[in-house]
Amino acid sequence: MIPVVDQRIERYLAELHSERDPVLTEMERLAEELAFPIVGPQVGALLYILTRSSRAKRVLELGSGFGYSALFFANAVGPSGRVVLTDTDRENRSRAHRFLTKARLEDRIQFRVGDALELATSLRGRFDIVFNDIDKEQYPLVPDAAAKLLRPEGLLITDNALWGGCVAEDPNADEATRGVRRYNELMARDPRYTTVILPLRDGLSVSLLQSPNPKSVT
Repeated sequence: MIPVVDQRIERYLAELHSERDPVLTEMERLAEELAFPIVGPQVGALLYILTRSSRAKRVLELGSGFGYSALFFANAVGPSGRVVLTDTDRENRSRAHRFLTKARLEDRIQFRVGDALELATSLRGRFDIVFNDIDKEQYPLVPDAAAKLLRPEGLLITDNALWGGCVAEDPNADEATRGVRRYNELMARDPRYTTVILPLRDGLSVSLLQSPNPKSVT
């Protein structure tokens, strides 16, 4: 594996933010106890910024765990916004409700249990942001699914786009690595999206769904 961000930089960034939200701190402790992957505070802050700056009001999470990233989204969409969480684990739903209730954000969320991509087909209306953090083997299915879910100029945001640096090593590695590599290749070539991969934490892919009638910049 290739470290995406030098650990010294990670420590420096963590030390800049000494005062933390107590609910987030509790969630981070649980993640450490369970060895459960979460996006972490730096990615979470970027999710908040992207949501606020795009004035997003409807967010769909494909894969939510126990609600860590959802807390950033729910804070950003405001009282009139909604975040739809999905996960296959009912215990994660219970944990997410507990944490988000403690953060006084429970009225901004809806949690659905089941396969994220299957659940997404039953949702009505367009979303401003789709956040992708499902099983990596399923990543190549996401670009088409998200294109049907997003409004024009909505954002598709994908976690683990650099997958511990494995994407830069053996291209025939395990199925998860192949899934992430294939996703990145698809997004780089898909004319529907403009995509950038940020080397933040484990890599964050941010894609803009092009408007069907984009305005000329010339």
